[in-house]
Amino acid sequence: MSALIAMLKPLADARRFEVLHALGIHARPRGTGYIRISDPMSRDRDPSLVIWTHGGRLTFRRYGSDAAGDIIDLVAYLHGWPRGSREAVRWLADFVGLERLTPAQRRLAAARAHKLIEQEQHHHDEKLSLARADAFGLWRAATPIEGSLGEVYLRSRGIVLRDLPDGVRGGARTPSALRFLPAHRHVESGRTLPCLIAACVDFACFAARPPRAAKPMIQAVHRTWLKPDGSGKADVAPVKKVWPSYAGLVIPLWRGASNLSVRDAIASGLRETLVLTEGIEDGLSAVVANPEHRVWAAISLNNLANVPIPECIDGIIVHRQRDWHNLQAVAAFEAAIGKLEATGRPVAIVEALAGKDLNDTLRGE
Repeated sequence: MSALIAMLKPLADARRFEVLHALGIHARPRGTGYIRISDPMSRDRDPSLVIWTHGGRLTFRRYGSDAAGDIIDLVAYLHGWPRGSREAVRWLADFVGLERLTPAQRRLAAARAHKLIEQEQHHHDEKLSLARADAFGLWRAATPIEGSLGEVYLRSRGIVLRDLPDGVRGGARTPSALRFLPAHRHVESGRTLPCLIAACVDFACFAARPPRAAKPMIQAVHRTWLKPDGSGKADVAPVKKVWPSYAGLVIPLWRGASNLSVRDAIASGLRETLVLTEGIEDGLSAVVANPEHRVWAAISLNNLANVPIPECIDGIIVHRQRDWHNLQAVAAFEAAIGKLEATGRPVAIVEALAGKDLNDTLRGE
């Protein structure tokens, strides 16, 4: 069976869009090559089924459950079969015509599929590299947030950048990851609006043991479109977007009491607490509450499990939003906590005292 699967997967991946069509999934990939739809197996309204098609391969995950895997696992899931079942293997083998091929034809087809996948992966990597460079350029082209409508927006959320609590020795009061675009096009609505832009940084090099001698890079940008006067978020959908891929990236909002970069904190042997929140507003609210800690925004709940934990971190505080009614969110949060605990650091969970999140608590809602 293992030899059959090893030959079957590249053949199926090379025809992944035909397979998806046969499975009743007709949506085309967006952005960096993902499809997000409502789960056909549960008929839920939330787009909880995500399928990645980039790089010549297909993988999927059903958020809110443990369903995940490769193209064979997706076939099994959408048929209601157990993961890795023989039925799924036979279905795919029949679909790609594997059983009708001679051993020599199978080897030739598999070799061609491998070559095609390698070419697609190379093309995807080049495209992603260019997109990341463009994203960094967009962030560099933005203006400082001080005195901008971005600062006005944060003030409307109870966060006054110029009054962030003292306690950071020599630290700048304004998070350097945040910048502002006076006029930025929102593609879906066709409108051009002011936009708060944040750098999404890759710290994976510092999570390795020992840390790799690399420089953390801005790999994506997080954008929040604002009303023309900055008094709140714009009435567009989606009002927040990240570009391009952001898996494993974070928005570094605050350096804590040391005001050291992660690199320098590791070099000095520092051990400190890291606070993780989902969004920027929650993260800045955490800074207001306690500026002694390093604070990162994980960008989304689903990305919380991917956050790399540097060597200088000896404890983690995670701010949990009050959405217990959402079973999908509960499952994703619990899975993320398990991943963070697996790093060997103690993990504490803090919930908002009022409203949905920490920023609601800050504003007394």
